[in-house]
Amino acid sequence: MKPRILFLAQLLPYPPVCGGTIRSFNILKRLCENYDVTLLSFTRRPDDLHNVDVLKNYCSDVRTTPITRSTTANAKWALRSLLLGSSFIIDRDYVPEMQTMVDNVIIDKPFDLVYVDHLQMSQYVKGAIGVPKVLDEHNVEWRIIQRIAQVSPPGPAKWFASIEWPKLRKHELIACREHDAVSVVTEHDLVTLCAENPSLDNINCVPIGVDTDEFKAVSLDPASKTILSVATMSWPPNIDAMLYFCSDIYPMVKRLVPGVRLVIAGANPPEAVTRLQSDPSISVPGFVKDIHGLASKSAVFIVPLRSGSGMRVKILNAMAMGLPVVSTSVGCEGIGAAHEKNVLLADNPLEFAEHTSRLLLDCNKRIDLGASGREFVIENYAWKVIYPRLDSMIGRLIEAA
Repeated sequence: MKPRILFLAQLLPYPPVCGGTIRSFNILKRLCENYDVTLLSFTRRPDDLHNVDVLKNYCSDVRTTPITRSTTANAKWALRSLLLGSSFIIDRDYVPEMQTMVDNVIIDKPFDLVYVDHLQMSQYVKGAIGVPKVLDEHNVEWRIIQRIAQVSPPGPAKWFASIEWPKLRKHELIACREHDAVSVVTEHDLVTLCAENPSLDNINCVPIGVDTDEFKAVSLDPASKTILSVATMSWPPNIDAMLYFCSDIYPMVKRLVPGVRLVIAGANPPEAVTRLQSDPSISVPGFVKDIHGLASKSAVFIVPLRSGSGMRVKILNAMAMGLPVVSTSVGCEGIGAAHEKNVLLADNPLEFAEHTSRLLLDCNKRIDLGASGREFVIENYAWKVIYPRLDSMIGRLIEAA
């Protein structure tokens, strides 16, 4: 009989269309190969019911409960966090129905391990429950909010983020201590957590992987002058990145490269991003299913992030397809790619514009950089390289228990 694992997911792990769900789905799929896995997850859209059926092909049991996000609900949770001194990020994801579901399934089934996917789900298994618990830290969450506070213009968002991140840091460090093992996606995140609490000795680095068979190298169009960004456009750091690029960097690129175009792809772009199309050289198509077709028509992939944490899987996917990447240091943080060899890095508008323009104007340079990037990803981030780290961590905990 296979050992049993309870997997708690903040995001339904299917379809794997963003960094969070790509990691969750591939880890869940691997666990299902070796263990009897019960999945409890939130759902957010009506079509998630079909996606639940897909997940039943992997898991022995799948149970879900809906979670909704709205301006009214966010305002309520924000006020509550201010009055009680608690974390808004944690509080807004507390749903009593999920707590009931977790409590009931733990009573019904004897599990050998609980896998907590995302920090927000840790509140549902607080305290000792008699089996090992793993916390998957997709990001060091408080670092995201801290960086938002640093780069946001003066106003309510900056003020609220500056109050939120210390509360979130406190909650996050306590959660790390309460779990038997913590999985982070980069060595940089490991160092960050241990610097905050040197007594933490349960941190494991299990990076996000890439399906290098799915993300095959594309044939780059030597005549292309298209800049490509692909990111989930409902995430605040991605919104900030594109507004920053279009206001501070893109005007310089247009002066250096006549005929340049910019494609901002990704699900759920807000009005602030769609308005960028008032410039006829910018298009915002939203979610694009055929990412390979889009990549083959592009010359350079950009990641102008100024806030965030964890690992940007979009960089790994772009590299896997042989696209040359220009990124900030924050965007490429923790990946380990070498500047000028695997990627071009720039942390001010002028350098970012110059690197982007150089690739747009030099076809040989972008082909060489793209090929080197793909080789780097195959050697370091193919799932077959990542899975042994996961297997070792999980196996060690179950055997010890």
